[in-house]
Amino acid sequence: MSHPYFNVVSYSVSSKRVNGGRSIAKASLELEVGGKRARHSATGVGPVHALEAALRACLGDEYPEVADLRLCDYQVSVVDAELGTQARVRVIIQATDGLSTWDAGSVSENVIDASFEALCSATVMGILQTRLERQRTA
Repeated sequence: MSHPYFNVVSYSVSSKRVNGGRSIAKASLELEVGGKRARHSATGVGPVHALEAALRACLGDEYPEVADLRLCDYQVSVVDAELGTQARVRVIIQATDGLSTWDAGSVSENVIDASFEALCSATVMGILQTRLERQRTA
């Protein structure tokens, strides 16, 4: 997946729950950022949280503005319910930098893929938003 500020090389996500305890998700991510490869792993309370943390870690050196970005809403809806568990899902993420909010979304048969693509789009929009605001105030 190619985005204006980075290219996704690969990612993986796993979730583990032991003996009925709390679930822990781990995401590993590799990006091309600024002509270099960035690899990070992160844990989270769920797969989207872990992916967000890994994405922020991979982009932080090149795009420090991602430190201020936060997911503030996350919605999943089924597109073609007649397909049951094979149905496509639509993920809409609302993100904020503390001043503005914006939505990004994606559709896929895989809820993790749709979530990650929406997260990437929201992050790109956040970087763009911050840079435009800097230009306006300069």
